[in-house]
Amino acid sequence: MANVKKKLKWFGRYVWEIVKASLPSLFMYICAGLIMFMLMSRSSSESTEFKMVWKTSTKIWTIVCIVAAAAYNGLICWAHGGSHYEQLVSGNVKRSTEDAYGNPYKMSSHKEAKEYRVWKGFTFGAITAILTIATGIVFGCMQSDIDANGLNAPTMILTLISGWSVLPFYASNFVDGTSISYFITIAFALVPVVISGVFYIIGAYARRNKVIRQQQIADQASKDLANKPKKINYGGLPGTKPKKRK
Repeated sequence: MANVKKKLKWFGRYVWEIVKASLPSLFMYICAGLIMFMLMSRSSSESTEFKMVWKTSTKIWTIVCIVAAAAYNGLICWAHGGSHYEQLVSGNVKRSTEDAYGNPYKMSSHKEAKEYRVWKGFTFGAITAILTIATGIVFGCMQSDIDANGLNAPTMILTLISGWSVLPFYASNFVDGTSISYFITIAFALVPVVISGVFYIIGAYARRNKVIRQQQIADQASKDLANKPKKINYGGLPGTKPKKRK
């Protein structure tokens, strides 16, 4: 029973660390969707009804919002990759010490759940993409009703939390009269998955290369110090100290 509790605790810690690491990127995508929604909506002077605006300037700002969210996503995962690589190095030292001496080397800053693993970056993106997939499925199943009558309460909520993926298609269908399937928006889930996974790996290798360069610089400094000519200490004996040139 104790072993089961230990494993559940270990699993829960892993899940929490992964979910916590994915939240900043998820929040940024939600913010991008909210900004896009405000840019695409305008209030009628005769009523409180909102009408979609889908013109060239709106399309440009839509692209800017999506690119900004993706860039922030990449930056966050790049930073996680670097910090997780440091945790992996600490974990390797801890495990090697335990194998050699039987007792693990205590490191208060080390957390096994934060160690670098290739799959973690893609998992961060998958958690971020859950809302995108759910929104695409719901919009796809309600395609005809949405295009004819606009957004209802459930689809409005989904638009507010994943507007970055579905709003461009909704505006195009509702305003321009196109018939783009909302199921296509599910493919947008690949954006956070690919960006998170790739930049997580890049961040880890960047930190690794930085550590290697620092070690090479330190080793070279040690060699230069060892090869530096030593000054002879003549002491205070008469006739042993070279004369200074005037």
